[in-house]
Amino acid sequence: MIRHMMFALSVAVALDSQSVAQVSEHESGNALAGIDVLQRDGFRQLAGRDVGLITNHTGVNRDGISVVELLHAAKQVNLVALFSPEHGFAGKLDQARIGDAQDKTTGLKIHSLYGATRAPTPESLQGIDTLVFDIQDIGTRFYTYISTMGEAMKAAADQGIRFVVLDRPNPIGGIDVQGPVLDSGSESFVGFHAIPVR
Repeated sequence: MIRHMMFALSVAVALDSQSVAQVSEHESGNALAGIDVLQRDGFRQLAGRDVGLITNHTGVNRDGISVVELLHAAKQVNLVALFSPEHGFAGKLDQARIGDAQDKTTGLKIHSLYGATRAPTPESLQGIDTLVFDIQDIGTRFYTYISTMGEAMKAAADQGIRFVVLDRPNPIGGIDVQGPVLDSGSESFVGFHAIPVR
């Protein structure tokens, strides 16, 4: 598992270091989400890639435009599949299992990662060489989006698929740490990593 996480983390760090070096002085006071950096760079980090996108209604750029719309319109990116977390693609469902669906705008299949499986299956990853994750988290351990990301990272590593995280600022800061670290052996979908409560 550590090998899988390190692979995915190294890809994310490599992409991030490419982008950070290019931030101009006038942008240094503004926080940019990963999708804003990708858009600013003309989507070059995904050029020529067959992309699967894990997102929901929170995946928007600074102008409120959906990451799905942006990647689908980017000529150099081939968006081939969508994946949704708990509460579904629109973030409006509150049920124990969510089925697959189809995006009305793009016509792409939306594979549920909160249904029969919590991770992308090898079948759902066919034809994908890059898996992109863009979901706003809230900075707490029990929020399941970080678990969805962890399961997807493992699945991508198992298939040799590049994994890209379009990061977003932590809305509760990230400086103050609160609560105990998860006990070893207590891992679950609402406690995927050994991290504090927030």
